[in-house]
Amino acid sequence: MKTQSLLLAVLLTGLALSTHAADVAGKWVGEFESQVGHQKYTFKFENTGDKLKAEAEAESDQGKRHVDFIDVKLSDDKLTFAENRDIGDGNTIRIDYTGKVGADKIQFTRKVGDFGSQEFPAKRVDASATTTAAADAKDISGVWHAEFDTQIGMQKYDYTLKVADGKLTGKANADINGEKRETELTEGKISGDTVSFVEPLKFNDNDIRIEYTGKIKGDEIAFHRKVGDFATEDFVAKRQGAATAAPASGSSTNSTH
Repeated sequence: MKTQSLLLAVLLTGLALSTHAADVAGKWVGEFESQVGHQKYTFKFENTGDKLKAEAEAESDQGKRHVDFIDVKLSDDKLTFAENRDIGDGNTIRIDYTGKVGADKIQFTRKVGDFGSQEFPAKRVDASATTTAAADAKDISGVWHAEFDTQIGMQKYDYTLKVADGKLTGKANADINGEKRETELTEGKISGDTVSFVEPLKFNDNDIRIEYTGKIKGDEIAFHRKVGDFATEDFVAKRQGAATAAPASGSSTNSTH
């Protein structure tokens, strides 16, 4: 029984193994000249679990077509993917894209087999909305403390958060029955009074996401915490150093019950 509790404690606290990657989700538009004339691509990138999906609506003098990209990879600010273009008579040609991601622009190199290449920028369609959201985002930089009850007992967390240019980064320091762990937070987002991030976990060669969604109100954040398909908790984290700081409490739900 003690061994099972210890394993579950490890499961719920998590370990930091994921790497940071730029946020490219949304639509981007790029135009360029090629051997076949002017082309316009409206790219759409979407996070589906731990994978990135990429597609585009392409326009040229030959008409319009839909493109589903393959081999999509995003590492830090480097984005790569490819398309297999049908050139008739059952033949295809591979077109490789390599992009350097900026805040609202991706600088692409497009290599069309051994025939040619183009350099062009793609700009985020909702760049103005992104800038506005960043400006409206609340500054929650600092340390936030929370204590919440789970099926294995009380857990204590200190979340150290940093907001810069509308982007959220940070780490979580957890204390479970005297076991202390530090986890780097990933996928940090903040918009207005809403905050979200992921505490990644590797357990028995399985990747498990601990997802947080929070509502900011003054010196408190009301969090909902989802531990894979195993459990959920609702609790309040309080800013350390605030006049109202006090131990936070929360409730836990085991999804198997």
